[in-house]
Amino acid sequence: MAQIRRLTADSRELQQHWSSLRRVLDQRLQIARQVELVRKTQGAAAATRFANQSPLLQTRVAVYRLLDEMDALERGSLDLHQADYLATRQRLLQLGSITAILLLLLLAATYRLIRSQLRALEASRQQLADSQENLSITLHSIGDAVLATDAAGRITRMNPVAEQLTGWTLAEAVGQPVATVFHIIHELSREPALVPVERVLATGKVQGLANHTCLIARDGREWPIADSAAPITDDSGQIRGVVLVFRDVSLERSVERAMQQQNVQLERRVDEKTRQWADSMAHLHSIITALPAYIAFVSREQRYVYVNDQYRQRFAPEHDDITACLVSDILGPERYQRVQPMIEKALQGELQEYDWQPFAGVWHAIRYVPKRDSSGAVEGYYVLGNDITGRKRDEERIQALNLELAGRVAELEGVSRALRTLSAGNHAMLRASDEPGLLQDMCRLIVSVAGYASAAVWLHAAEGERLFPAAQHGFPGGLERLAGMADSMLAAITFSERPSLLQVPLGTDMASKEAVQGLSCPLWVDGRIIGALLVHTGGTACFDSDEIALLSEFADDLAFGIGMLRGRAEQKRAQAAMHYLTHHDALTGLANETQLVETLAAVMANGPPTPLALLQLNIERLSEINDALGFSHGDHILREFGRRLTECAPVSALVARLRGDEFAVLLPAHDVAAAQTVAQRLEQCLAQPFLVADIRLDVSAKTGISHFPDYAGSVHELLRQTDIAVHAARDKGVSHWLFNPQEYCDQSPHLNMAGELRQAIEGGELRVYLQPKVEMASGRVCGAEALVRWQHGAQGLLSPALFIGLAERTGLIKPLTEWMINSVLDLLQEWQQQGCALPVAVNLSAHNLRDEALGDKIRRWQQQRQLQTGLLELEITESTLMEDASSCLHVLQQWRDDGIPLYIDDFGTGYSSLSYLQRLPVEYIKIDQSFVCNLSGSKDSAAIVRSTIDLVHDLGRKTVAEGVESRADWEQLRALGCDVAQGYYIARPMPAASFLPWVAGFSMAQLARE
Repeated sequence: MAQIRRLTADSRELQQHWSSLRRVLDQRLQIARQVELVRKTQGAAAATRFANQSPLLQTRVAVYRLLDEMDALERGSLDLHQADYLATRQRLLQLGSITAILLLLLLAATYRLIRSQLRALEASRQQLADSQENLSITLHSIGDAVLATDAAGRITRMNPVAEQLTGWTLAEAVGQPVATVFHIIHELSREPALVPVERVLATGKVQGLANHTCLIARDGREWPIADSAAPITDDSGQIRGVVLVFRDVSLERSVERAMQQQNVQLERRVDEKTRQWADSMAHLHSIITALPAYIAFVSREQRYVYVNDQYRQRFAPEHDDITACLVSDILGPERYQRVQPMIEKALQGELQEYDWQPFAGVWHAIRYVPKRDSSGAVEGYYVLGNDITGRKRDEERIQALNLELAGRVAELEGVSRALRTLSAGNHAMLRASDEPGLLQDMCRLIVSVAGYASAAVWLHAAEGERLFPAAQHGFPGGLERLAGMADSMLAAITFSERPSLLQVPLGTDMASKEAVQGLSCPLWVDGRIIGALLVHTGGTACFDSDEIALLSEFADDLAFGIGMLRGRAEQKRAQAAMHYLTHHDALTGLANETQLVETLAAVMANGPPTPLALLQLNIERLSEINDALGFSHGDHILREFGRRLTECAPVSALVARLRGDEFAVLLPAHDVAAAQTVAQRLEQCLAQPFLVADIRLDVSAKTGISHFPDYAGSVHELLRQTDIAVHAARDKGVSHWLFNPQEYCDQSPHLNMAGELRQAIEGGELRVYLQPKVEMASGRVCGAEALVRWQHGAQGLLSPALFIGLAERTGLIKPLTEWMINSVLDLLQEWQQQGCALPVAVNLSAHNLRDEALGDKIRRWQQQRQLQTGLLELEITESTLMEDASSCLHVLQQWRDDGIPLYIDDFGTGYSSLSYLQRLPVEYIKIDQSFVCNLSGSKDSAAIVRSTIDLVHDLGRKTVAEGVESRADWEQLRALGCDVAQGYYIARPMPAASFLPWVAGFSMAQLARE
């Protein structure tokens, strides 16, 4: 009460309500004392009657009414403060807008002043140019004087102008030395000047007079002249004389002096205008510097053109000038990332306003004003900013007051105990690692933190079974005592969807029959009740509605924690099961290729090289057994084959099923001789007939052997060598064969190219080309087939025909195919983001079909890129499918379940049966181009194509025609009902970057015209 009085001391009305509240509470205390006195003197029944007759209910109503009125008064006061704050904020915004307008007006006035000064300067420059033009016209209107000499420097000819300037007539001057007639001196020094005729005769080159040369006429007059002398030569190049051209430059000299005077005056005027402009700029800079704002202008390239000192000191105090600096460099990566979207919108012409916190404890109100040129294009933007840190601090203080008020209201509500319980429960759930520990911690928190007498959690042992106490705190005797009282407890607990109050016969000494009040909260996990949380108050204390609500929420949190821990345990079990599935063969239970490769890599990387041998066994004619007896009996042979290998192999050996009919046996610490001995023992074990469908079958296998580190230095080399040895055993007709490196020493060119191919895959030399597919009915581009090209450094662009076979023989087909799939997935992801994705098909080989991990990889790669289902398509040749139809059927079905459309490529060239074709989960059948290209000229090819289309349609599939190279083929295929076409008639394979532009410009009408 003292705290309430202190909090309401500032309000007279609140003080009045507090006084009334104090009187009501004193009245309630007086009644409580009287009830206690009656109970002690007259008994509990009399006390109860006295309490019922007393005005307890009226005083309780009065207390709640007074508290509500005090709350309403306080909230009204808060609303008044909020209104004052909003009015102050509006005035600040108006003041900021007026300041920005004044700055813009000042900038406009400065701009007009600079424009007027520039126009005056341009007029002065034009006046100077006009004077120079007049001078040039004057100079070209004056005739030049010309005289000529012979090789001895004596005058031979003169024109009238020369006679006028020298004072000599031609008759008098002929034969005279040129220095006598053409007497020149330096105008300034008055020293005799060298006649250029002499230098021309000496050098044979054109000569000119020095500046300020003066001609002394015969009568003593002086003529400022400009001249030049050039040699006169004959056909043989001999100098026959000199021609001297000179003119009176008296007028030019006077004009030059006048120009010099005008230039001096013009320079004075320019200097004066420049000083005026500098004074204006200094005045503007002083005004901008004095304003309490951040001002800058940024170009379209996001470089600062101008900033005031406030802006520079705030964001780049270490720089004396940030003109021409990038905004990102000055603001820094973190701040620039926050303002970049607003900058981009401002450069698009949109006015931007926002508040931001560039530094800790500092807030700015920023405005970006775009600036446009005469054409309307945005050439930059102005930055106008104000420091609003004080306003933000006021907002924070108001928020703090709001929080404080909420906290005080919460204190008045009297439910802090339950709130602490919820908080502690959340922390306990975050720290919990197992379910028993979580249950025990939550029971302990209810007692120790919330102050309740005891708590217990009762759970179902299993679906439909009776409850048992799983955890408790506060019960003397613990769980054992609770379990002994299960019948009495369970009779009191009711399991409803909502919390329920109940009377439990549980005294503090565990032997009393006095009933105490308890609260039973159901625990819901995954939509069903798994148990209950039972909380006891102790004594006769009651639960109010707020406590029930918060304890119910606490029970919901506990149920969530139980569900989370159970889900986590289930996830761990699922992860263990997933690891088993990814490292074991589902059919035989043996290790799979993944586990074998990981084991090999671990053994090879563990310290010094440890000798080991690897045996690969391939069952022969398994496909024939599948065809004759069915896949189930073939699977029985595979399981029996793996069982015999496990029984006959050494204890230390690892037996694995690689794929299909291929098995492997890893022999640690075995040399070559020991490995061959094991191979022979395995052959003897496998020589016994296999009982299949009451038939005794002899099943043979070919074994390939390789050794580490004698022959192979890596896992890949070891696997490749065993595969080569298996094929060698089959080719040589022997049961097993040891890989011999000497037999493959002549494969260096292929190995070199294989090494280059590996580098090409890893080094980015491969290219993806796309050939379009067109839906024949609509003429719409419906997808493309991905084809690989090798951009060889020395041989140029290589066709896949030159290296695909090599990749299959050397085992590089796996990384090559994975590179191709990832490249296509990257391309599809880019198209999907652009909203123009089309399906793209990738070709697979027989090696890829035997790679059981490929399906999981494709699924993971698509999930990583979040690709739409159906964009990636896979093509498998008919001959590849028929190599091991049973295994292929299983793999293809998995891909089909993942939503990957499948194609049978080169249909008609293999030997597939209709039964297999009907069972294969494929959507498209591609007719081999050998039939399509002869469609127009061969009746047999036309009949095959027609029957194939009808057959495929009858099976519910679609047909794709490869190799369509003419319009006649197109029209005939469309008449036969073919669904999709592909070939040179539509387009040749093109780089992936050219595909979408080609699609945008494609139309069947244009194709028909072409």
